Amino acid sequence: MMTPATEQREAIDRPLGWLTAIGGCILILDQTLAQLPGLPAFALWWNTGGVLVAGTLVSLAVAGLFLPLRVLEVCWRAVPAVYVVLQATWVPGLAGSDPERVVPWLWTLEPAVITLLMLVARPATAIAIGFSFALVPGLSGLLFLGHVPHAVLADTAGQLGNVLYLIIFVALRVPLRQLHATEQAARLGRTRQVRAAARLEQQVALRRIVHDEVLSVLTSAMLTSGAPSDALRQDARRAIAALHAANAGPEATDASIDGQDAAALIAADLRRIDPEITLEVQSYPAVVPLAVVTGVGQAAVEALRNSLRHAGSGATRTVRIDATDEGIEVRIHDDGVGFDPVLAGRRLGIAESIVGRMTDLGGSARIDSVPGGGTEVVLAWSD
Repeated sequence: MMTPATEQREAIDRPLGWLTAIGGCILILDQTLAQLPGLPAFALWWNTGGVLVAGTLVSLAVAGLFLPLRVLEVCWRAVPAVYVVLQATWVPGLAGSDPERVVPWLWTLEPAVITLLMLVARPATAIAIGFSFALVPGLSGLLFLGHVPHAVLADTAGQLGNVLYLIIFVALRVPLRQLHATEQAARLGRTRQVRAAARLEQQVALRRIVHDEVLSVLTSAMLTSGAPSDALRQDARRAIAALHAANAGPEATDASIDGQDAAALIAADLRRIDPEITLEVQSYPAVVPLAVVTGVGQAAVEALRNSLRHAGSGATRTVRIDATDEGIEVRIHDDGVGFDPVLAGRRLGIAESIVGRMTDLGGSARIDSVPGGGTEVVLAWSD
């Protein structure tokens, strides 16, 4: 995985380096080739170094978008370094020619060469170094000849203007880097939000399972004397399986089943909670996401548990399950003592395990009840 600094180099410095190399190729075609008749004025070693600088610029233009970043960074440093050494030794590099009438032909590539400095140095440092490059041939003449040759002196003023190319690219690179840093910070913020939302979703799912499955098992265990029954053991195994499923991630519920199997699964879960319920089932072989079937089934089980706990000992329960092409609907009705849904709606069993679960699925949960008038819970999900 790339670090933020490496990602920034890839996104900004690589294309800028490539554009600089393209500019170098234009200079070669427009100006350097015109200096070919003057090559015999310089020694072979000096011309070889100059061709190496020009050839590297051409290579960066051809493959700068594909070469490894480390190779590019070496080239970005090597080209200015070799260039300035050659410019500093142009007088010793002369092959017996008159230094008063000759200027180093490599000077034609200076705009591209000094622009590469922005990729390896801080902006102010790069501009200062680029400005000094134009003075190097004159200083070389002063060192080796004791004076600045007239031809070099005449060209130096014009070469000083090459730093404008570097300033333009630096002015372009700075806001690009700032923009990229802002985008990175925004992406990081979005990633953190997604992770936080995923953790919250997992915590909510775990809280629902603990309330629906684990607490039910613990309550039954506390009310049971002696060895646990087979039914209690099955409930305990189911609670453990539910906890494992919650930790398995979303991939565990990506599958789909048909409407008949969906209705059968929900009916089996409800009969496990209350074998005495009256069940009405209408189903068709429509494809339903398994995650939806599981969620609707869990909400229905919790609604049935609430009825068993609070409707009263003489209450009877009827459940209707519809799994069709239009979606899934489960109605849990009892003729018990009823309650006030507004007051009871704050309880975890209703707010999270029923209403919250159906909302997360993209469905709905409606609870109709009045004190003394029974209760009906309607769970609906449509495709």
